[in-house]
Amino acid sequence: MVKNFFTLLFSGKISKAEESLRRIRRRYKLGEDDPYYKALYGIYYAYTTDDRDSFVYKLWDRYLNGEKKGSLKKHFKDVLQQAYNPPERFLKAWLDLIDLLDSLPKPHRIKK
Repeated sequence: MVKNFFTLLFSGKISKAEESLRRIRRRYKLGEDDPYYKALYGIYYAYTTDDRDSFVYKLWDRYLNGEKKGSLKKHFKDVLQQAYNPPERFLKAWLDLIDLLDSLPKPHRIKK
């Protein structure tokens, strides 16, 4: 389900991605304060508002420029640990995205 959400989002099917996010929330009974849901929603929001300074854009930029997933995971964990001690489930959502990068479409908003 999460892979489908990311696929729809990065393919530019925003309304379908939004519905997929709602289905994830219902299926897994995630509240608005659930760290995993918050991370998914944050990724959705940053991408749909075209926030080029967001981590999701920086992540894709680094990945598309050849950085390996292991390096991206380490960098992401280090950045978050320095900023604050994130909930484990928040971190898991981002690590899930990194794990799926090579099976997702290149984001339609990124021209490379």
